[in-house]
Amino acid sequence: MAKLIRVWDGATWQSVGTALPDAISLAGAETLTNKTISGTDNTLSNIPNNALTNSSITINGSAVSLGGSTTIVTGPTSSAVSSNITMAANYNYFVDTTAARTLTLPASPTLGDTIAVYDASGTAATNNITIARNGNNINGQTEDAIIDVDQSGSIFIYTGSTLGWRFD
Repeated sequence: MAKLIRVWDGATWQSVGTALPDAISLAGAETLTNKTISGTDNTLSNIPNNALTNSSITINGSAVSLGGSTTIVTGPTSSAVSSNITMAANYNYFVDTTAARTLTLPASPTLGDTIAVYDASGTAATNNITIARNGNNINGQTEDAIIDVDQSGSIFIYTGSTLGWRFD
């Protein structure tokens, strides 16, 4: 028996057509082959990743299978420093200033690279932290920077070859 489609016109119900056989609502589990699923309350389960067109997502340049897991770094890496080092971009360095230290900036920075340097011992006025420029400008100058304020924190941001590493 065909289902009629009716519309209320404000006074009476008006017949406007017959429902199509494929426009039937199903409940429960169904096997679908080459069908289109529409609506907002559909659930698909037990589909293996290799049956999907896109079986993974890319996070920070690495593919992660759907249903898999990965660790996402949410900020810069922190490092305690008690010797002279060459720094890496996007790190926080906590410097032991019980002796003078030389921290060398990366040789090939990329625009926007950020490095933070903190006087972790609070004695930078006595035991300076030298920031070696490694061939790039610092605040537009061809000189190394000296951090000589106790308990200071300095942020270095690479702005390009003209200014080089910018910091206050």
